[in-house]
Amino acid sequence: MTKIKKIMPKENNKEKALAALLESASIIEAAETSGLSEKTLRRYLEEKEFSDEYAEARRQIVAHAVSGLQQAANEAVETLRRNLNCNNPQAEIRAAQLILDNVFGNSENAKPIEKQIVISFNFNNQVRLTNNDKD
Repeated sequence: MTKIKKIMPKENNKEKALAALLESASIIEAAETSGLSEKTLRRYLEEKEFSDEYAEARRQIVAHAVSGLQQAANEAVETLRRNLNCNNPQAEIRAAQLILDNVFGNSENAKPIEKQIVISFNFNNQVRLTNNDKD
């Protein structure tokens, strides 16, 4: 029974650390949120099991965000399609222009949908979208 009591607080600390790291913008903020020291959080992040669990949780968060973006993109395309035939010539022209610009990239500033977007995140839990185009 004594052994379990010694293990439980450490596991609770790791759970607090993981939650704080996932919700915070920095290790400093995560330390304040969790009530653990920065040194403890950094030590946990050096442990393979904790680091793997943290990486998997972050991967799931990013996957969920990408899924939400895909759903929003579908809704945006439907909105553009609706506006192609909305009996407002200005809106119809703009919708057609946006669709063509994104499909063919016919202007210097247009970003064709074929260009790959890379989603990355840095150590401070900040998600960043970058254009992977090497032009």
